Amino acid sequence: MNPVGVTKRIESSFQSFFYAFWRNNRANAWREAHFFLNLRHQPIIPTTMKISTTGTRHTAVLIAISTLSVMTWAQPRIDPKDYAIDAADVARAQRLIDSPLTETVTMPTQHPDAQWYPKAALGLFMHWGIHSVAGIQPSWNMIKHYRYGGKRYYSPRRYYKLADRFKPTLHQDSFLTAARRAGFAYAVLTARHHDGYALWPSKYGIGVRQHLPGRDLVREYVEACRRAGLKVGLYFSPRDWHYPEAMEAREFNARTRQKTTVITDTVANHRKYVRFLAYVMRQMEELLTQYGKIDLLWLDGMGWHGIDESNTEKIYAWVRSMQPGIVINDRWANLVDPDNPNGTQVRIGDITTPFECGEPTYIPSPWWEVQDLWTYGGGWGYDRKEYFRPMAWFFNRWTQARSLGGNFLVNVGPRPDGDMPHEFYAKMDSLAQWMVYGRESVIGTDITPGPELCNVKVTSRGADTLYAHIMPKGSNQVSLVTARKPARVTLLRTGEEIPFIHRDGFLHFAIPKERRTAMDDVVRIVFQTMP
Repeated sequence: MNPVGVTKRIESSFQSFFYAFWRNNRANAWREAHFFLNLRHQPIIPTTMKISTTGTRHTAVLIAISTLSVMTWAQPRIDPKDYAIDAADVARAQRLIDSPLTETVTMPTQHPDAQWYPKAALGLFMHWGIHSVAGIQPSWNMIKHYRYGGKRYYSPRRYYKLADRFKPTLHQDSFLTAARRAGFAYAVLTARHHDGYALWPSKYGIGVRQHLPGRDLVREYVEACRRAGLKVGLYFSPRDWHYPEAMEAREFNARTRQKTTVITDTVANHRKYVRFLAYVMRQMEELLTQYGKIDLLWLDGMGWHGIDESNTEKIYAWVRSMQPGIVINDRWANLVDPDNPNGTQVRIGDITTPFECGEPTYIPSPWWEVQDLWTYGGGWGYDRKEYFRPMAWFFNRWTQARSLGGNFLVNVGPRPDGDMPHEFYAKMDSLAQWMVYGRESVIGTDITPGPELCNVKVTSRGADTLYAHIMPKGSNQVSLVTARKPARVTLLRTGEEIPFIHRDGFLHFAIPKERRTAMDDVVRIVFQTMP
């Protein structure tokens, strides 16, 4: 190893040592200290470096002092009292792990209060929190060299300092009402992302309790949802990067993140896992018992070093003991589903979520959704430089999901003051105008057999009605494979008849150019009812 490499190795060890020490992880601290306190035993140091073995320890101490000052700035300060969990809570978590399921958890749920979901069609996803102040990715911009974070790296210390500037005034009623008028059926707010910052005054961890005394942003959102007539969804990340012992320093660097040694499932590590699970359950209990009926719980990754998270069904049964009619997604743990064509997605949940930021290509389960970003530039969170994708993109993604029976959960990050970007309202107005006539082509529609047999997106209602969705700037010409001859073909917006040709098992028609709009031009195709 050359001198530069040695220097970098020393620097990395110092950082890991002080990060572990800061988080009271003495085992990891000593492991990293072993390197720089025993340099004289390292054969990798070339003689040209002229490092005195007798003065190595003194040199290490001097470097350690300077590194400590850097690390003090770079890493968040953690108050252990914020994460104190009673022994009774730990015992409850252990009982949940040890106790067998008393009954099979049916998924998707058959509870009558949950049957709204498969026909909901459209949901609003909102990643909002302290990251919104800087216009960066929630949590992930703390990962140095993270590919989706660009050059906007924020050290953990700098990231969590954003909480001092996060002082929303909130205008949720206005944008949630606008979303409801535009056809949205439900909303999902990030109550807590991977950064661990809670938008409600939780008794545990960090969040608005410390930085916004007297505010409960989750309650304000829930009540605004109900006033707007939207189903209430809460996003909750079980993982918490601020939690002591949750992350090593190397995991905050994308170049070393994948090389981090996995902590094995030892007895000691299991005890840590149970304490962490107890903490997570406490926060989930607050969300599920303090705000009345919650319609949807959107989880996003438990995970633990070296532990196979096999308690998913038990956790879901526990959630339903508090919210019997709740809908739960499939992201508590990352398990392999052999029935999925991709072989990697989870099926333990009411909702399957295999198409994040991708176009759906198959029907993964009875209830499923695709999640994507309506804005481009800032990722999942707000960025003042971002711009909205065109309506053609929105309709393409939405109608493809609906043709296969799925919902579309589209994300827009609220501004740091709590309101939406101005363009959001323009999009909602346009969509509301389209929904006046277009609603029947997407809301409550059925799975469309053979959508690949047409050159445009097709949805259906019953056995005798199809809807051809012709996108802005797309071809006016439509060709559909069907052995049945339509009784009539009409432009849904105006009701006017569209001439068509049915020959050799193909249906052909075209919308006159003067009838095209900047929105999804829907053509209703009605077949004669089969005897």
